[in-house]
Amino acid sequence: MDTNHRVSGYREVAETLQEQIRAGAIVLGSLLPTERELVDSFGVSRTTVRRALQQLVNSGWAESIPNRGVSARMGQSASRRQVIGFIDDAGAVVPDLFFSLNARLQSQGLILSHVDSRTLGTEGALEYCVEHRLAGAVVWSKTINPDSARLANVLRAMPVIAADHALRGTETDVVACDVFEGAKTAVRHLASLGYRRIGIVGMLDSLDTTQERFGGYLEGMFEAGLQPQPRDFLFTRTSGIGVGDTVALERRLSEPDAPDAIFVMQDHVMEDMITAASNVGVSIPESLAVVTMGSDDPFAALTQIGVTTVAFDWVQMADFLFDRVCCRLADPAARAVRVVVPAELVVRGSCGAPRDQWSDPSPLQDSSALHVKVGASGQSSGYLDSRMRVRSYRPSGGTPLPSSKYSTSR
Repeated sequence: MDTNHRVSGYREVAETLQEQIRAGAIVLGSLLPTERELVDSFGVSRTTVRRALQQLVNSGWAESIPNRGVSARMGQSASRRQVIGFIDDAGAVVPDLFFSLNARLQSQGLILSHVDSRTLGTEGALEYCVEHRLAGAVVWSKTINPDSARLANVLRAMPVIAADHALRGTETDVVACDVFEGAKTAVRHLASLGYRRIGIVGMLDSLDTTQERFGGYLEGMFEAGLQPQPRDFLFTRTSGIGVGDTVALERRLSEPDAPDAIFVMQDHVMEDMITAASNVGVSIPESLAVVTMGSDDPFAALTQIGVTTVAFDWVQMADFLFDRVCCRLADPAARAVRVVVPAELVVRGSCGAPRDQWSDPSPLQDSSALHVKVGASGQSSGYLDSRMRVRSYRPSGGTPLPSSKYSTSR
C-alpha cells in the first residue's frame, strides 16, 4: 500500500483509509493492511496506527475481527445519508411495492427515495446514489446488459439489491418473483379448462425474467401434452417500443384455426390483447380465454368479468427486500443471496372458468363476457396499466404457488 506521502497524526491516517474505503480502493469486507504495513506506508508509529484503526471502528468504517485483523465497513450515518435509493424507470414503479418497502425502512430510520433510471440509465442512477452518499440501493433494472465495470465500482462503494431479476455481470442479492412456475401454472390452468391451442402474447426481450416467463409457458404446454406452435407466438413489443404492434396478433385471431386461449406474459401488454380482440370482434372469454401475469389489479376494460392473473404479492416482496437491505447494510461482504417470491393464481372470468371457481365469486358486473368499447381511432378505451390503482383488491382463496425459495449465489 502506497500513500504517496507521509502523515503525522492518527486522524489523517484514519481519514485517508476512510476515503480509500469510500472510493472502493479498499473493498468492503476485505481486511485492511496489517499494522506493520500501515506503519511502513504512512511513516508513523504503531501507536498512531492503532488509534487510527480504532477511530475507523468507532465511526463504522471498519470492524475488528479477532484473530484476523480489521475489516472495511460501510460507515455510519454521519458519513452516509440514511436514504435507500429505489431505481426504476419513472412511471414503471409499482406503488404497493415502493410504499410497503418505504414503510418498513422508516421503522429503521431509513427513507426510500426514487431515482429515475429512464433519464440516468441503470448505471447512472446507481452512480448518482454513490455520489450523493446514499446508504444503498434497490434496483429494478430495465438495462439488459449493464456496464459491469461501472457496476463493480458502485458495489465497492455501497450495497445493491436487485429486484425482479439479476444485474448481469455482477453478484448481488436478488429478490425475484417465481415467473417460471407462474407461467407454467397459467398454462396448466387453461389446459385444465379444456383449451388446447394456447398462444402467447407479450413483450419479448433478452431479460432473464422474460426468458423465464417464455420458458415456463413452453414447459407448461409440454407438461399438459400440448405442442406449442410458432405461429401462436404473438409478441407485440420488444425493448424500446412503447406502443404495441398488434397487426400480426389481429391477423392470427381472425384465422379459422386461431388460438382458443392466450397467456399474456406481462400485465401491461393486456392493452395490446384487448385492442386486438376488439378490433377483430373477438369476445373474451366466449371466443378467447385470457390469463395474464403481474399485479392483481382489475383492468378497467375487463371489470365486467375480471382478469385471471398470476399475481405477485408486492407486500411480501417488500418484506424480502427490506430483509436483504438490512442484512446487506449490516454485512456488506456477505455472500449474495437469491430469494424467490411465490405468486398466486387468482381466477376470474377472463379465462372462461365458471363463476363458482373464481377466487372471488362475487359478481363484478352483470355480464359474462367482455365487450370492449372502441373509440373513434379504433383503439380500445378504458384500459389502465396495472401499476395505476383502479380499485383496491386483495385476492382471496387463490391458488398459492410453492413458498419462497432461498439460494446462495456461487
